[in-house]
Order: sequence, then C-alpha cells, then structure tokens
Amino acid sequence: MDSKATLLVPPNVKNVSCSHPRYTGSLIYYIGPLDAIQALLILMLTVGIIGANLLVIFVINHRRYSPYIHPQPRYLLTSLSLNDLAIGLLITPFGVLPALFHCWPYGEIYCQIQALLRGALSQQSAVILVCMAVDRYMCAMHPDKYHQHSSKKGCVAILSVTWTLCLTMFGLLVLPKGYYFNNTGLLVCEPFYSKPSHRILATCSLYFPTTMILMYCYGSSFHASSFRLVATPPAVTAVTTPSSTSEKVVSLERRLNGSASRTMAAMSLGYIVMVTPWAIQEIVAACTNSKVPPFLDFIVTWTAISNSFWNPFIYWLLNAHFRRLGKELFINKCFAPDDEPTTSKSRCCSVSSECDPNMLPMPPGPPSSKPPRPDLEGLSEKYWGEILERTVSSNSLHALQRVYGYKAHNSSILEMNGLTSPDIAGRGNALSNFSNSEPRLCEHYHDINCAKTKAFLNGQQSIEGLPEIGWRRGND
Repeated sequence: MDSKATLLVPPNVKNVSCSHPRYTGSLIYYIGPLDAIQALLILMLTVGIIGANLLVIFVINHRRYSPYIHPQPRYLLTSLSLNDLAIGLLITPFGVLPALFHCWPYGEIYCQIQALLRGALSQQSAVILVCMAVDRYMCAMHPDKYHQHSSKKGCVAILSVTWTLCLTMFGLLVLPKGYYFNNTGLLVCEPFYSKPSHRILATCSLYFPTTMILMYCYGSSFHASSFRLVATPPAVTAVTTPSSTSEKVVSLERRLNGSASRTMAAMSLGYIVMVTPWAIQEIVAACTNSKVPPFLDFIVTWTAISNSFWNPFIYWLLNAHFRRLGKELFINKCFAPDDEPTTSKSRCCSVSSECDPNMLPMPPGPPSSKPPRPDLEGLSEKYWGEILERTVSSNSLHALQRVYGYKAHNSSILEMNGLTSPDIAGRGNALSNFSNSEPRLCEHYHDINCAKTKAFLNGQQSIEGLPEIGWRRGND
C-alpha cells in the first residue's frame, strides 16, 4: 500500500463551526435530552476539578500543614494540582456548549490553542506522577542521598524542563494544522495524527512507560519499608535517652514518609484505573481504523479526564490531617463572626503580669443588638478607693486567720484596730455585691484599669501583718 494513501487529513474547523450556514435559526432547537445530560455532567466535573484542586493548593501550602509534609512532596503535589486546575479552567468548561449544540462556537484560533493545551497538560500530568514515584522511591531506598540532594530549586527546575518539553513536542505536532474538533467524545479540540501509527505511538508513550515506572517505584519502596519494619527490633526500655529520642524522630520521619507514599501510590493507582479504558480504546480504534460509538467515546474520554478531580479527592480521603485542617480553615474563612475580637490582647487586663498598661484601647466595634451597658467607667472612677479599702481589709484579715489559727488573737487584733466581726462581714458582703454589680471592667476598659489592677495586686501582696492594717486604718 502506498504510504501517501494512508495519510489522514484533519477536518476543517470552519465546517463544524456554529457560524456555518448549516446551523440556521436558533441553536436551541438542536438540543436534545442526552445533550443536556452530557452538558450537565461536564459542568459538574468542571466545578469539582476547580474546587478540589484549589482546596489542595491552599491547604498543603498553609503554614499549619507544614509539619505533616516535607517540602519536596509538597512542591510535587502543588504542581500536580496546578496542572489539574489548568485542565479545569482551560479545557473542560469549553465542552459545555459543544455538548449542547454539537458545533464549535469559539473560533479556529482557540481550537488550535486548546488542542495544544489538551495534549501538553495530559502528558505533563503523567510526568508529574512519574516524578512523585521516583521521589518516593529515592526516599525509601536511599534516604541519605535523598535528604542531601532534595531541594526546591531542583524540583522546580525538573518540572519546568518537563513542561517545556511537553509543550514543545505538542507544539510541533499541533501548530502545522494538526488539530480537529472531536464532536463525539471529548467535545473539544484535540491533536490530530496524520497516521494511525502516530496515534498508537502517542497513546503508548503516555500510558505504558508511566504505568511501569509507577508500579516499579511504589512496589520497591513498599517492599523496602515492610522489610525494614520487620528487621527493626522493638524497644526494650522506656527511659528517655538521647538514643531513644533519636529513634522517636526517625520513627516520626518514617511515619510521615509512609503516609505520603501511600497517598501518592493511591493517586497513581487511580490514574491507571481511569486512563486504561481510554488507552485501550485509542489503540483499538487506531489498529482497526474504526470509529467508536459516540456515547461510549464520551464516557471513556471524560472518565480519563475526571482523573483531575479524583487526585485531590483521594488525597483528601486518605489524609486525616488534611481533612481536619481543611475543615477548620473553611469554617474560619466562611463562617467566622466578624464582630468578636480574636486576639488575646483585648483581654490582657486580668490578674496576669503580661498586661501592658500603656496599650491603647480597642476601637469600637459595629453596633450590636444587645442592650447598652451602664457607664462602668464612671462607676469605677467613683468607687475605686472604696474597692481598694474593702478588698485589702477583708483579704488581710483572712490571711491573719490562716496564719495564726486561733480566735483570741484575732479578737485582740480587731479590738486594737476598732473593727468588729459584723463590720467585717458587712464589708465583705458589700464588696461581693459591688463586684457582682460591676462585671469584668477590665475586659472593655483595659487602657485605664490595667494600671489600677497592678497597683491593687502590689498593695495586696505587701500586706502581711497587723501593723500595716493599723497604719492604714489610722490614716483613714
């Protein structure tokens, strides 16, 4: 057979454009029930891909999540989430209208760009999964070299080089009219291969090397980890020594590495499960030179693309720290009340030595529906001297009773200072009533009362005997 006869020519995008004369009248008349279902599925998948990957990017790069993941796995997971997010923003949403109208409404220029991004982003996802598998393999098999040579710059450099190679390879394929609009399966533009052998080669290079590397790396790392756990003798002492501390650090390190390896292995397994039907379909269709039924093509193709959603979902499902922190951050960002102070500085005016008397008052908050409080500031200024007098007197007498422990000595002390037991009880009750009528003054007026509270505490601590009480009483 002549080789020229086997060359395929891509269909012209203008012939399937929504502006073509064949699509006369309103496009709404071309919508069927199955078309609406397909468009709804594409829209739901797009929203899921964007939301799930944004959550992963935000949580794993949060400072509170840094103790649970090492830097290099974090960079790899972030790059994978960014790649999947690009698929959700630049590829999948543009399939909603073609699913409804079965024509391309965005023009030929963007069809070419989308075909380029479709091939490059899919290939880059496989490359990032391979980098993650090699990273886990080196961490399990050669931990010393791994921690010595792993760095942010090296990781970013490798990912940048692979992305450049993928973009260049598909650019050489797509830019010279190597693209077409797939109106049955993907419902967006994708690369077109002029020969069936090129289509088989592209599919096999995406699927088989990736699958073999993933299975080998994770299988070897898990085998080494299980062998290391069996060979490690159990601890025989419970005394904390430097060696036991180092063993705990090593155990924590292994636990973190094991959790990251299991999660990444599950994500890789999900990729294999989702992409395998699409790879089989592409190879069979290219070998037999046949056309796949539209409904089957749609299901298989979008199942492979849904891997961009299942990656963050698997990470969320297998990581308890990620779920807990993601829930806390989501609740704090979306449902936290704005009218309540969140800093501890606003309540520093307690019996703590950390209170700053020179701290400025908090600005007034928004108006509240609660009833207005009385003028506690004026009440405090009016009765502050009485508070100090009553509190010091009652507290000093209770301290004397605890120290000396008998009534005769206390009676002589009271008579010498002109005090009686009813007087003391009355003052104690008055003090309790006053303190109940003026609740938590310092919580709202800490700029003035902090210094007074400190002065009151210093005066209370300096009272240790009767002569000071008598001197205070005599001055009064």
